[in-house]
Amino acid sequence: MIKSIARILNIRNLLIIAVYLFIKNNKDGTYRAYEIKEESMEPSLHEGDYVLAVKVSEPLNRGDIVIYEYTPKNIEIIKRVIGLPGETISNEDGVIKINGKTMNDTWGNGESVSFEATILQEDEIFVLGDNRQKSSSDSSSIGAIKVEDCWKLRYLYWPYHKFKSYE
Repeated sequence: MIKSIARILNIRNLLIIAVYLFIKNNKDGTYRAYEIKEESMEPSLHEGDYVLAVKVSEPLNRGDIVIYEYTPKNIEIIKRVIGLPGETISNEDGVIKINGKTMNDTWGNGESVSFEATILQEDEIFVLGDNRQKSSSDSSSIGAIKVEDCWKLRYLYWPYHKFKSYE
């Protein structure tokens, strides 16, 4: 039992040190570490999870998870990409539609809040939280997000037993 606890603590400490050194030596600012501070991405991500994200440098895909700063509240928000540049996103009777066609929503947990149709510009995306009933500061309430302001989730690294790559 003691050896088991010591092993877990060593793994945890090594992981924390490795991530710290990686971020510290990340001189070009390509990667950032974030703590999940809300329930809006459950069941995919939970409050207290730690993730590593990379500055967006390639086209995003529907289903990608991004982090962006919501300036009015000076907070970082994590959400899932639902709408891509050039698309029209709407919610009709709780059903999300993309360019008039029903989206196969395998990520959403609960009925989405209604929102007006949004036409995305070539540099914008539409994001929603997976926990649609607890989601806040997403595109249904604040509008489209500029792609250049986003960081794409790459790894869930803590808790270590939930380690996952999003590449």
